Amino acid sequence: MKTSYSLTFLSSVLLLAFQANAAGTLVQEMSKMTVSTAGAGSAVLAENASVAYSNPAGMSYIEGDALSINAAIMDLGIYYHDASDSSKNSDNAGGVQPYGSLYYVYQLNDEMHLGVSVSAQGGSALDYGTSYAGARNLNDLRLSVIQFNPSISYQINQQLSIGAGLQIDYASFEETLLYGQGSLETDSWTLGYNLGLMYQLDEYNRFGISYRSRMNHDLTGSFNSNAMTVSVPIPGPIPGAVDKRIPAMSGQAGLNVLNPRQIEVSGLHQLTNPLSLVWSVGFEQWSDNDSTMISINNGNRISQIERNFDDVWSAALGARYQLTPRLRLESGIGYVTSPLENPEYQGADLPVDTQHRYSMGATYQWDKDISLTTYYSYVDYGEPEINNNGMNGQFDNANQFLGVTLNMMFK
Repeated sequence: MKTSYSLTFLSSVLLLAFQANAAGTLVQEMSKMTVSTAGAGSAVLAENASVAYSNPAGMSYIEGDALSINAAIMDLGIYYHDASDSSKNSDNAGGVQPYGSLYYVYQLNDEMHLGVSVSAQGGSALDYGTSYAGARNLNDLRLSVIQFNPSISYQINQQLSIGAGLQIDYASFEETLLYGQGSLETDSWTLGYNLGLMYQLDEYNRFGISYRSRMNHDLTGSFNSNAMTVSVPIPGPIPGAVDKRIPAMSGQAGLNVLNPRQIEVSGLHQLTNPLSLVWSVGFEQWSDNDSTMISINNGNRISQIERNFDDVWSAALGARYQLTPRLRLESGIGYVTSPLENPEYQGADLPVDTQHRYSMGATYQWDKDISLTTYYSYVDYGEPEINNNGMNGQFDNANQFLGVTLNMMFK
């Protein structure tokens, strides 16, 4: 009975700790190189090798071969404020994190291009410590998703091109919980695909559409915990609790995370000789992620938590102004709806509300084959409320991105 209770308690805690990690995949700035326009034009811009990821059909617009290398940092701020006891607040659980990505396009012939990208798909590294309100369920974590994405494009005619790619994801998740007495390490590989289309209406207007399939990660690994005493609430009309002694445990654990399917439509419009306008409208089917499963010791104990995700819609608008023959200024704003608004379903790993993006950047043409793009973006993740798992309060979340992309052409 003691072992059964211990496994039930641990599986419940692991579920609570893992309930919102998929929110980390909303960090689109890690993979899409249209940060300077807040993501606007992601499915239609085809000026460097990063199009191999954002829309493989756009590789048809590149003459010769191309290479893009991105190096950036993000400064994530995650603060929890408890509604009733300030001693249960957290300091900043985020911090500065470096990341990078690589893109390459090879022209096979006049009609076909091959491409490859290696990029982060999102993730987070958080450290709340062991004294805030949610310390039983989460102390610190590291979620990382890396994608290898080979792709191909085919130019049907002067106006229309199509593309497709294979998505190969590696995900790893590490977490400390139970007031620092428990740890979890899991990882997984999974496959998916992406499709793209671009249509050049005339010399001033182009449209693009991109699609990325759902990626279902079944993470497997191990958990370990030290012996501890925990306070367990007693159900009934009179509030109370009883201390339970939990022995040290170790074994196998399995978790599933779904990265939903995504579709994006973009446009590029050359309004005047120096000024162009870009826009994007996107959809992500988060409602498809209806539950999270966890298994302990190879399925001997399986638990499930119901999700309450809504589908996510996004929109972005950007402008690019050619200030000189070599220097172009860029800016944009973006908006993303919230995947989760009910405080009873929020989690501490990366709680998000509606998102607002404000971005700027510049592209400098060093010579005819080399350009540099620098960008800065501020993303307001909102102030989502939480009311579960011993936490009753509100978060204050934001992120900042600063990076540079080196673009090279080989004709």
